[in-house]
Amino acid sequence: MSVKVKDGTPLYGPSLCETCCNAHVARGYRLNEKVLVCMATSPDRQVRFRVRECTSYVDKNRQTLYEMKEMAWILAPRGPKRRAGFVHSSELRNEDGDIELTLEGRE
Repeated sequence: MSVKVKDGTPLYGPSLCETCCNAHVARGYRLNEKVLVCMATSPDRQVRFRVRECTSYVDKNRQTLYEMKEMAWILAPRGPKRRAGFVHSSELRNEDGDIELTLEGRE
């Protein structure tokens, strides 16, 4: 008889706090020298264990919607007869082979 446990408790794994925007991690020179403070709680609390699941987790390796809007390109037509956007390479003619990129001043 075999027993299968679905979604069982993992015995090991990295803590979510290591990649969370709401975490303050301070490490010493030894392996056991680490202080982790969760800033998503009010007041901030020290976390003394590895976190597997968190409702306030925000991945610091992903951009927010605001950051994605800031880095997005704005496509505008060069002339009244041209449409803004991308075209397939087979639709390009020899005279349209130049690429023009205009950057507006950002603060």
